[in-house]
Amino acid sequence: MMRYDPFRDIEELQRRMDQTFRELANTPQRWAPPVDIYESPNGLELQVDLPGVASSDIQVEAENNTLSVQAERKEPAMDGMTAHRNERIYGKFVRSFSVPNKYDLNKIEASFANGVLTLKVPRSEAAMKRQIAVQQAS
Repeated sequence: MMRYDPFRDIEELQRRMDQTFRELANTPQRWAPPVDIYESPNGLELQVDLPGVASSDIQVEAENNTLSVQAERKEPAMDGMTAHRNERIYGKFVRSFSVPNKYDLNKIEASFANGVLTLKVPRSEAAMKRQIAVQQAS
């Protein structure tokens, strides 16, 4: 016996309405993956969720004070299959982040594992805290 879930009907109605409005507007659905940004004394770390994206479909660019991530999640071929629910979004996206001058965009490290793109942006040497020796005046 299956339990009745009234929210399931509401979610299905919302999904159908969203799909209808998209079709009426004839605009492609846009997506922007969630991003977590952390700061430490050494720099910034950005973690971008990119499940279903191949590493070859990811581009990271830095220019001036802007860090941009571009990627494409390609829709899988569904030969001979009928879709009953399509909630995942496919296509290209671009996300840009303004990065303060205290970080060095020339030394970014990027890695991709388990569907998460990790970008490490070190603090610039000029912005690093350092001890200044005080000289005894004679």
